[in-house]
Amino acid sequence: MWQAALLALSPATLALFLTAMAALALSLAAWAARAPATTAPRITAAALLAAWLLLLLLVTLAPTQPVGSADATVWWRPGESLFGPGAAPQPQELSMLLRQHTALAALYVPGALLLRFAAPRWSAAGAFLFGVGLCVLLETAQLLMRAGRIADIDDVLCAAAGTATGAALGLLAHLAATRLRPRPLTRRPDGPPAADAPTSARG
Repeated sequence: MWQAALLALSPATLALFLTAMAALALSLAAWAARAPATTAPRITAAALLAAWLLLLLLVTLAPTQPVGSADATVWWRPGESLFGPGAAPQPQELSMLLRQHTALAALYVPGALLLRFAAPRWSAAGAFLFGVGLCVLLETAQLLMRAGRIADIDDVLCAAAGTATGAALGLLAHLAATRLRPRPLTRRPDGPPAADAPTSARG
C-alpha cells in the first residue's frame, strides 16, 4: 500500500490531496459553527482521527524483518539518507527518497487537522507539538523494535512539516467558518418615550 502511494505521488496528486484536506477542514468547521450545541462534528473528527492513527501505526511500525533481528540504527544528521557517506544516489534513487519524504509529510497532515476539531480546546501550537511528539515516539519504537527500520531525524522533520500544514489548515478553516457564520440580529431595547418640552407662557 505504501509503495503504491509512493508511485502515485506527483505534484498533481499532492495538490489534490491538500485540496481534499482543506475541504475536509472547511466542512468540519462549518458543521461545528452551524450546530454548536451538538457533539456530532467532534465525534466524527475523533473517529477519523482514530482511523488516521491506525493507518500511521501500520505504515510506520510494520516490520520489514523479524523483530529483534536487525541492528538499532539512528540517523541524527538531517539529509543523511540523501547525502550520507558512500556513493551518490542515482537519479531514480534520489527521486524515490524525495517521494518518501513528501509522502511522509503528507501522512501527518490529517492528524493535526482532525485534532483541531476532535478536541477544540487544543490550539494550533498544541496540535503541532502532538504531531511532532508522536513521530518521535514512533521513531523510538522503530529503534527499540530492531525490525529493519531506521530511526531518522529526516522523518521527524517531515512530520513537523506535515503537522504544521495540517494545523494551519485547521486554524484557517476555523477562522473562515467563524467569520462567515451569520450573526443573529440584535434588537435595541426601546427607551422611555421622550418627555415633551415645556412650553413657555406668553405674557
